[in-house]
Amino acid sequence: MAHVNVMLKWRLDLVNVGTRVLPKAVADRLPNPPGYNLNANIQMISGAGHHEHQHKHLLTKRAWDVALQPAKTFPMNLFMLYMAGNAISIFPIMMVAMMMWRPIKALMSVKNTFKPLEEEHIGPLVLHKLVFILGNLAGVALALYKCHGMGLLPNTPSDWLDFLPVPQRMQYSLYSETFA
Repeated sequence: MAHVNVMLKWRLDLVNVGTRVLPKAVADRLPNPPGYNLNANIQMISGAGHHEHQHKHLLTKRAWDVALQPAKTFPMNLFMLYMAGNAISIFPIMMVAMMMWRPIKALMSVKNTFKPLEEEHIGPLVLHKLVFILGNLAGVALALYKCHGMGLLPNTPSDWLDFLPVPQRMQYSLYSETFA
């Protein structure tokens, strides 16, 4: 029988959990739990300015991450184009075309790329957009340079011979064996 009383002593009452409220006089006499600081609420209210400054810092950092994204992919694109070689075949041509199309597509959607950042950020992101555009233009220039190296760009006079007019004869020459 004594054994049953010990078990009842350590039994948890999950039905009435949280329903008991201490009287105010008893609650005021209890010490605060370890780590509790009564002035913490006051510090949190005064730290709101710090939180706003930190939020601005994070937004600026995110805007710079988006702006520098094309510049970060430049070394990888350079290595991939090096590995493609200068041979004219379908795979290097497709790689160059994709390396040129992606920055062009990004240049066409600059406004949509920065739209979510401008809604949260205070002020325009002109410098960020300029860096983003310059990074994408560098990607297009890299792809054009590769096209030049592969001989895909018509940049020599011999590439335009079809468009030159046929020269008119200035004189005629006849050769006959009777005069020889």
